[in-house]
Amino acid sequence: MNAGPYSDEKVQTFIEEEYIPLKSQCFWKERTELMKQFDIAWTPTFLIQDFGGRVHRKLVGYIPTDDFLAELKFSKGMLFFEKERHEEAAKWFTKVIEEHTNAGVAPEAIFFLGVAEYKKTHEASALRRAYDALSEKHPQSEWARRAQPYSTIPK
Repeated sequence: MNAGPYSDEKVQTFIEEEYIPLKSQCFWKERTELMKQFDIAWTPTFLIQDFGGRVHRKLVGYIPTDDFLAELKFSKGMLFFEKERHEEAAKWFTKVIEEHTNAGVAPEAIFFLGVAEYKKTHEASALRRAYDALSEKHPQSEWARRAQPYSTIPK
């Protein structure tokens, strides 16, 4: 994590405040045990894990600074989402949407914000809002296509 976005002060500060980073060497001639354990096939690879060691997200390859920060924030949201802590998940998804509008993960954050809000309130209109936002801001995205069934939910 010595070059590109990984050396950016904002990225380093965010990682230090929100994660417990662990750096490991990778050797392609003879793969390390960690490379084998986590199926590391290319570098850089970032594994977002919970305290139990379960991998929630795997980021592979160079990621521009804004996208990387968005991915780190989205990953926090997914950690909470998968633990059924929907209010906290929604907070992190909203940060991605508001602070990293053009990041590659933004459409996914919109989708999961809708799902987290639905799971928190059981109001289907949250899913419809996600579809509407995706249709407006990211109509060509995979996540707009995944949200298409929500288009039939009344506003």
